[in-house]
Amino acid sequence: MPQAAMAPISLYKLTTIILIIITAGTTSATALYYQQQNTTLTNRVTTINNNLNSTQHQLDTQTTQIDQLQNTNSQLLTTNAQLASILQQLQRQINGLQGQLANLTKTIPKTTYTLVSNGSIAIYEYGPAQYIPFTSTLSQTKLNITFSGGLTIAMLLNQSQYDTFLKCNCYNYDNYTSSTWSSPASTFYSTIVAIPAPNSWYVTFVEPANNPNRGYFTDTETLQLIST
Repeated sequence: MPQAAMAPISLYKLTTIILIIITAGTTSATALYYQQQNTTLTNRVTTINNNLNSTQHQLDTQTTQIDQLQNTNSQLLTTNAQLASILQQLQRQINGLQGQLANLTKTIPKTTYTLVSNGSIAIYEYGPAQYIPFTSTLSQTKLNITFSGGLTIAMLLNQSQYDTFLKCNCYNYDNYTSSTWSSPASTFYSTIVAIPAPNSWYVTFVEPANNPNRGYFTDTETLQLIST
């Protein structure tokens, strides 16, 4: 009887031990699983934190770049405003200079040259003189005279002086009658002579009496009226 009673007790103990072992194993496996899950989650959190830190760094960098670009843009706007102000000042100066130039253009007289004569004339020993007549207007106040060749004297005569000169027998003595203007004896001469008034005029070419090489020669002459 005692042996029969002990059999259920031993079976119970064995069952209990097995359950304890199974429970311990299950608990250990569960703990290992949760430990692995915890490690995985911890790694994920670490990765997310790292990504977050990297993203924050990029955001900070971009924010800094944006600030720099905004500062640069502000400086460019300031520079642009300064350049616009300078441009306006320069434009005002240009407008002023253009106005001054226009006024100067109005005040500067225009010079016009009118050809009276251009060619060759024969100069004779002891005369007669050679005459080139012309008529000047109110605006034609100057005469450009150029001649070259033999030793010659040029004179500007008005109508009255011309009439008197025609009657003068002065070629041998160079005691010519009065003239409005007279050049020195020269083989080449060029000058501008003032014309006192609009009138009929004569340019006279004669060979001086004191010419050491007296005789016939040809002069080249150019006469131009100047209008201003």
